[in-house]
Amino acid sequence: MTSTLPSGGRGQVLALAILAMAVLSVWVLIVSPARDWYDDRAESIERRHAMARRMAALAETLPALRRDAELSGGAKDGGPDRLAPPPLLPGASDALAAASLQQRIEELAGAAGVRISTQEILPARQDGDMRAIAVRLGVTAPFSSLVALLSALTRSDVPLVVDEAQLRALPPTSQDTGQPVNATLAIVSFRMAGKGDR
Repeated sequence: MTSTLPSGGRGQVLALAILAMAVLSVWVLIVSPARDWYDDRAESIERRHAMARRMAALAETLPALRRDAELSGGAKDGGPDRLAPPPLLPGASDALAAASLQQRIEELAGAAGVRISTQEILPARQDGDMRAIAVRLGVTAPFSSLVALLSALTRSDVPLVVDEAQLRALPPTSQDTGQPVNATLAIVSFRMAGKGDR
């Protein structure tokens, strides 16, 4: 028994249906995932540009901070020759500065009652005469404690920038004293670059 394909009007309808199925398959399997990937990459690049702009704005404030430190250092120490150290992370390398940043964050988090669940040191980047050092945190805490941590970060003696903050509320339980929140955020600070960092 042999089967034949329909011809005429029915054949044209069947051919158009097969063509439509092929186009739909290509869209679903190739075009749509590629477009989603492109959109994700564009969003990631835009976030990085925004972070770079924020860090550049922070870096522009450093000369004024240094002038203020020089003036206050000269007044306190009895003369303009004694300069106060710039408010940067200590450490002769990126690893030491990142460790210092982690320790500072842990102290502030402990004082605010925030439990750090994950920490990740992000790659350091050159920014003029400085190196941008960043740590990404995952925390779980009541919302009020998280606000206390963010407030403490803004009052730190070494300037800290909070970036890429994402908050997700958890369902409250009877034991919770406040609304629990899962948060991830990147905390960025700077150290003076050395000759081997460039």
